[in-house]
Amino acid sequence: MIKAIIFDFDGTITDSVDIKTKAFAELYRPYGEKIERKVVEYHLAYGGVSRYDKFRFFHKQFLKIDLGEFEVKELAENFSTLVIDKVVGAPYIPGAFEFISNYYHIYDMYISTATPTDEIDEILKIKNLTQYFKGIKGSPESKVDHVKLIITQKKYLQNEIIFIGDSDSDKEAANQ
Repeated sequence: MIKAIIFDFDGTITDSVDIKTKAFAELYRPYGEKIERKVVEYHLAYGGVSRYDKFRFFHKQFLKIDLGEFEVKELAENFSTLVIDKVVGAPYIPGAFEFISNYYHIYDMYISTATPTDEIDEILKIKNLTQYFKGIKGSPESKVDHVKLIITQKKYLQNEIIFIGDSDSDKEAANQ
Protein backbone atom coordinates (compact mmCIF):
# COMPACT_ATOMS: atom_id res chain seq x y z
CA MET A 1 0.00 0.00 0.00
CA ILE A 2 1.25 3.48 -0.85
CA LYS A 3 2.02 5.55 2.24
CA ALA A 4 3.89 8.52 0.80
CA ILE A 5 4.05 10.64 -2.36
CA ILE A 6 7.00 12.83 -3.29
CA PHE A 7 6.23 15.61 -5.77
CA ASP A 8 8.53 17.66 -7.92
CA PHE A 9 7.24 21.25 -8.05
CA ASP A 10 7.85 23.06 -11.36
CA GLY A 11 5.86 21.38 -14.11
CA THR A 12 4.24 18.93 -11.69
CA ILE A 13 2.32 21.13 -9.25
CA THR A 14 2.59 24.51 -10.97
CA ASP A 15 2.97 25.38 -14.63
CA SER A 16 6.23 27.24 -14.05
CA VAL A 17 8.87 25.52 -16.21
CA ASP A 18 8.56 28.16 -18.95
CA ILE A 19 9.08 30.94 -16.40
CA LYS A 20 12.47 29.51 -15.45
CA THR A 21 13.39 28.86 -19.08
CA LYS A 22 12.79 32.53 -19.89
CA ALA A 23 14.85 33.61 -16.86
CA PHE A 24 17.84 31.52 -17.96
CA ALA A 25 17.51 32.97 -21.47
CA GLU A 26 17.41 36.51 -20.10
CA LEU A 27 20.49 36.00 -17.94
CA TYR A 28 22.53 34.62 -20.85
CA ARG A 29 21.18 36.88 -23.62
CA PRO A 30 24.11 39.33 -23.24
CA TYR A 31 26.47 36.53 -24.36
CA GLY A 32 24.76 36.23 -27.72
CA GLU A 33 22.00 34.25 -29.39
CA LYS A 34 24.06 31.07 -29.77
CA ILE A 35 24.89 30.90 -26.04
CA GLU A 36 21.31 31.79 -25.09
CA ARG A 37 20.01 28.94 -27.29
CA LYS A 38 22.48 26.43 -25.80
CA VAL A 39 21.50 27.48 -22.27
CA VAL A 40 17.79 27.05 -23.02
CA GLU A 41 18.34 23.67 -24.69
CA TYR A 42 20.38 22.40 -21.75
CA HIS A 43 17.88 23.72 -19.22
CA LEU A 44 15.01 21.98 -20.99
CA ALA A 45 16.95 18.73 -21.29
CA TYR A 46 18.03 18.76 -17.63
CA GLY A 47 15.03 20.33 -15.92
CA GLY A 48 15.60 18.88 -12.47
CA VAL A 49 19.23 19.95 -12.11
CA SER A 50 19.91 22.75 -9.64
CA ARG A 51 20.43 26.23 -11.01
CA TYR A 52 23.78 26.39 -9.19
CA ASP A 53 25.05 23.40 -11.16
CA LYS A 54 23.61 24.85 -14.35
CA PHE A 55 25.36 28.18 -13.87
CA ARG A 56 28.71 26.43 -13.30
CA PHE A 57 28.12 24.23 -16.37
CA PHE A 58 27.00 27.08 -18.64
CA HIS A 59 29.98 29.24 -17.79
CA LYS A 60 32.53 26.42 -17.94
CA GLN A 61 31.24 24.73 -21.11
CA PHE A 62 29.80 27.61 -23.11
CA LEU A 63 31.85 30.61 -21.93
CA LYS A 64 35.07 28.85 -20.81
CA ILE A 65 34.86 30.63 -17.43
CA ASP A 66 35.29 28.96 -14.04
CA LEU A 67 32.87 30.60 -11.63
CA GLY A 68 33.66 31.12 -7.98
CA GLU A 69 31.04 30.55 -5.31
CA PHE A 70 30.37 34.29 -5.00
CA GLU A 71 29.57 34.56 -8.73
CA VAL A 72 27.32 31.47 -8.60
CA LYS A 73 25.44 32.93 -5.62
CA GLU A 74 25.08 36.26 -7.39
CA LEU A 75 23.64 34.60 -10.51
CA ALA A 76 21.27 32.55 -8.35
CA GLU A 77 20.03 35.69 -6.58
CA ASN A 78 19.45 37.43 -9.93
CA PHE A 79 17.61 34.34 -11.14
CA SER A 80 15.40 34.31 -8.01
CA THR A 81 14.57 37.97 -8.52
CA LEU A 82 13.42 37.19 -12.06
CA VAL A 83 11.26 34.18 -11.19
CA ILE A 84 9.86 34.14 -7.66
CA ASP A 85 6.83 36.42 -8.15
CA LYS A 86 6.02 34.78 -11.47
CA VAL A 87 6.22 31.26 -9.99
CA VAL A 88 3.95 32.31 -7.13
CA GLY A 89 1.45 33.57 -9.71
CA ALA A 90 1.77 30.56 -12.02
CA PRO A 91 -1.35 28.42 -12.45
CA TYR A 92 -1.54 24.92 -11.03
CA ILE A 93 -1.14 21.94 -13.30
CA PRO A 94 -4.77 20.79 -13.84
CA GLY A 95 -5.85 18.54 -10.98
CA ALA A 96 -2.68 18.96 -8.91
CA PHE A 97 -4.06 21.25 -6.21
CA GLU A 98 -7.29 19.27 -5.99
CA PHE A 99 -5.42 16.01 -5.54
CA ILE A 100 -3.04 17.41 -2.93
CA SER A 101 -5.72 19.19 -0.92
CA ASN A 102 -8.06 16.17 -1.00
CA TYR A 103 -5.51 13.46 -0.20
CA TYR A 104 -2.86 15.01 2.04
CA HIS A 105 -4.55 13.47 5.09
CA ILE A 106 -4.38 9.99 3.50
CA TYR A 107 -0.80 10.06 2.16
CA ASP A 108 2.33 11.62 3.61
CA MET A 109 3.26 14.18 0.96
CA TYR A 110 6.67 15.71 0.30
CA ILE A 111 8.25 18.17 -2.13
CA SER A 112 11.59 17.37 -3.79
CA THR A 113 12.75 20.13 -6.10
CA ALA A 114 15.90 21.61 -7.60
CA THR A 115 14.65 25.02 -6.46
CA PRO A 116 16.68 26.26 -3.47
CA THR A 117 15.10 25.30 -0.15
CA ASP A 118 14.59 28.84 1.13
CA GLU A 119 12.95 29.87 -2.16
CA ILE A 120 10.57 26.90 -2.35
CA ASP A 121 9.64 27.45 1.31
CA GLU A 122 8.71 31.06 0.49
CA ILE A 123 6.76 30.09 -2.64
CA LEU A 124 4.78 27.38 -0.82
CA LYS A 125 4.04 29.75 2.07
CA ILE A 126 2.73 32.49 -0.24
CA LYS A 127 0.67 29.97 -2.25
CA ASN A 128 -0.69 28.62 1.07
CA LEU A 129 0.51 25.07 0.31
CA THR A 130 2.91 24.40 3.21
CA GLN A 131 0.33 22.66 5.40
CA TYR A 132 -0.15 19.87 2.86
CA PHE A 133 3.44 18.59 3.01
CA LYS A 134 5.26 16.60 5.71
CA GLY A 135 8.59 17.78 4.30
CA ILE A 136 9.97 20.19 1.73
CA LYS A 137 13.37 19.48 0.21
CA GLY A 138 15.24 21.75 -2.19
CA SER A 139 18.73 22.35 -3.48
CA PRO A 140 21.60 22.26 -2.92
CA GLU A 141 20.91 18.57 -2.10
CA SER A 142 19.91 16.38 -5.04
CA LYS A 143 16.54 14.72 -5.50
CA VAL A 144 18.21 11.33 -5.06
CA ASP A 145 19.47 12.54 -1.67
CA HIS A 146 16.00 13.84 -0.81
CA VAL A 147 14.40 10.45 -1.51
CA LYS A 148 17.04 8.54 0.44
CA LEU A 149 16.62 10.90 3.41
CA ILE A 150 12.82 10.63 3.41
CA ILE A 151 12.90 6.82 3.17
CA THR A 152 15.55 6.53 5.88
CA GLN A 153 14.03 9.03 8.32
CA LYS A 154 10.46 7.80 7.96
CA LYS A 155 11.37 4.13 7.50
CA TYR A 156 9.26 3.66 4.37
CA LEU A 157 9.70 0.56 2.28
CA GLN A 158 10.51 1.37 -1.34
CA ASN A 159 7.17 -0.04 -2.52
CA GLU A 160 5.31 2.32 -0.15
CA ILE A 161 6.44 5.52 -1.85
CA ILE A 162 5.78 7.17 -5.23
CA PHE A 163 7.72 10.00 -6.89
CA ILE A 164 5.72 12.23 -9.25
CA GLY A 165 7.79 14.42 -11.56
CA ASP A 166 8.47 15.50 -15.12
CA SER A 167 12.24 15.35 -15.63
CA ASP A 168 15.03 12.84 -15.97
CA SER A 169 16.28 13.78 -12.50
CA ASP A 170 12.82 12.91 -11.13
CA LYS A 171 12.98 9.55 -12.86
CA GLU A 172 16.47 8.95 -11.50
CA ALA A 173 15.32 9.80 -7.96
CA ALA A 174 12.33 7.47 -8.31
CA ASN A 175 14.52 4.64 -9.62
CA GLN A 176 17.02 5.05 -6.82
